[in-house]
Amino acid sequence: MLINDGKNQWAIGIFEGEGNIYRNDKRRNFVMSVKMKDEDIIKRFYDIVGCGKVVKRKAYLNYDCMWEWRVTRTNEILELANKIFPFMGERRKEQISNALKGKHPVRERKILEEVPECGFMEKGEISARGAKRHVRKGELPCKICAENQRLYLREWRKAFFKANQ
Repeated sequence: MLINDGKNQWAIGIFEGEGNIYRNDKRRNFVMSVKMKDEDIIKRFYDIVGCGKVVKRKAYLNYDCMWEWRVTRTNEILELANKIFPFMGERRKEQISNALKGKHPVRERKILEEVPECGFMEKGEISARGAKRHVRKGELPCKICAENQRLYLREWRKAFFKANQ
């Protein structure tokens, strides 16, 4: 995502002018998007950023069709938001901060020393993956998966607030 060159500055400018980031409380996810009528600009933005997808929105009433670049994966949003945050204006910085309250930037994985009995996680990782799999199955996370998730979220919180001070 985002290479350090002139293209990077162009993409940051496009997001500053046309971009949007918000939390969709109904679906409990985050959305980062850029919408405009120019297909070539959106596709160029997508090529530079390297994540998300490009969608054509149908025309309705008196409006023309729109092109939209959109990302809904939380890790991709956090990584991208942390890279562009220092270059944004005050209004956009506030919008990013408000949208991501309680979420944390991408960090290096730590080593998991104990393998949980459930088998949802591998030795050598710390993430929320194990606890999420338990929840999907309709059960409470095992002790190791729950502790792993707490560590994971605690570290993200520290890194996010350290990066944005």
